Amino acid sequence: MYQLDYGTPTDKCAFTVRLGIEKGFFRDEGIDLSVKTVYGGPPLAAAYDSGELKFGEIGSPPGVMFIDQGYDFKIVGGAVRRRANMYLCVDKKIKDWDQLKGKRVGLLSRGSCPEWFLRGMLVERGLDPDHHFEYVGLQEEYAKVVDVFRSGRIDAFLAVEPAPSVAEAAGLVDVWGAVYDEPALPQYQWIVHVAKPSMIDKEPTLIQAALRAARRSAHYGAAHVDEWVDLASHHFKIKPDVMRRAVERELPRMHLDGQVDMQGLDEMIKLQRSLGAVTGAITAEGICDLRFAPDPTSPVQ
Repeated sequence: MYQLDYGTPTDKCAFTVRLGIEKGFFRDEGIDLSVKTVYGGPPLAAAYDSGELKFGEIGSPPGVMFIDQGYDFKIVGGAVRRRANMYLCVDKKIKDWDQLKGKRVGLLSRGSCPEWFLRGMLVERGLDPDHHFEYVGLQEEYAKVVDVFRSGRIDAFLAVEPAPSVAEAAGLVDVWGAVYDEPALPQYQWIVHVAKPSMIDKEPTLIQAALRAARRSAHYGAAHVDEWVDLASHHFKIKPDVMRRAVERELPRMHLDGQVDMQGLDEMIKLQRSLGAVTGAITAEGICDLRFAPDPTSPVQ
């Protein structure tokens, strides 16, 4: 049995992978997989670059930025959150963007996915992303972003499920919308699987097996929502009906087969270049090695 750590940027990520671990799908491939959370895109990218982690997932905004800066990892597949399944949650007392100006917006970390998406949303609305808002990077506290909001330390937050459903059900926030519904933002490839080049060279069958198990896990979760809800509600310690709301909000936009939307990845590079985060000549094709991504036409076990 091969022991392998799977990197994620938050405790809210990779839940179909966690479900697959519980079901034994990775063990079926000879992999003893453990999910390791490194809060925030920049710290997670550094862990991949240093070799502390050699396989896992990351959001494409920090991913492409750090690859452009020479960090040592490559994209090898696409995770279930292909689209930007992040939701802007705002204090119910705030009614529009003008009222949001000057307020504190909670993010995973400075330089992580929420900041880049929010910057794009603000620029489109003619707002100044550097001066009209205060970004509050939460790091490990992102796991309890609703509690941080309840304490009065932030006025809004951009987050993945289930935090939006928890805050919404408690009557704390209005969910203004999802990043994937922003008309000015293209349909990006968001979460990607990445691996160290040394792993690609020395352990290609391990990458292939892990991606195959991840695909199996995603399909199982989509077909067994009750199990997904049960495991996740216990994991996050929230009510099953709230967890079901979170799953059902996301599931229609999840991608189950593990491919990378290359056009969407190219759009992400263009966004980061327009925001000054990418300055080199990287291309979507140049930062990927997709030889091990699952065949979407093959049967799922």
